[in-house]
Amino acid sequence: MRLDRFLANAGLGSRKACKKIIRTNEVMVNGKRVTDGEMLIDGTMQITVNGKEIPNTPFVTLMIHKPEGYMCSMIDENYPSVMNLIPDLYRKRVRMVGRLDQDTTGLLLLTDNGILNARLAHPKTKVPKKYYVTVNHILRPTLVELFQHEIDIGRGEIASPSELEILDEYHAYLTVHEGKYHEVKRLFGHFNYDVVALKRVSLGPLSLGDLPLGEVRVLSEEENDKLLEACHMLKGEQL
Repeated sequence: MRLDRFLANAGLGSRKACKKIIRTNEVMVNGKRVTDGEMLIDGTMQITVNGKEIPNTPFVTLMIHKPEGYMCSMIDENYPSVMNLIPDLYRKRVRMVGRLDQDTTGLLLLTDNGILNARLAHPKTKVPKKYYVTVNHILRPTLVELFQHEIDIGRGEIASPSELEILDEYHAYLTVHEGKYHEVKRLFGHFNYDVVALKRVSLGPLSLGDLPLGEVRVLSEEENDKLLEACHMLKGEQL
């Protein structure tokens, strides 16, 4: 791949803008200054712009701890977009994997791998999504067994069996496998509960862990491999 195209793909601007960046800034490839945008690079090379390393990977997947009050949209609408929290380096490169409501917090993925995005979002892949749920009145122990069956959540939709773990009177973990629209809220609504707070704590093999609220990080190679495996994918696979 040409250097100017690489920088454009990394979100530094248009191809034309990246040509200017290469001419007028300190662009280093393996420690040597480069001014030729047509230079061919490969995945073994270290590339920096003004001392900042540009990740030289074919695809990138980010994890963000989404705060309340942000919308999963590409632009600001009724609430600010989560894209405002993404570093400039990746903002034009990645797309959200599914959506979280503006009042829902927790683990959200963004990636530029098209097949990975599609597989994670598709119900047939059955990647588990685990939520920490707070409800408005006391949870009945009998709900654990009821959630293990298909549930009519309205609008002609049937939710697949899920796993409920009651933690105390008002808090539980719920693991779903499809990701239907407002699925968690509609599941509890079927049993006349209101969800007053909702946080996604894991998705497939990935856990939110101690990532601070509003912070973003790049998945490690090990995490990425586990995610690809969960989606029955091979490295390098993309739309």
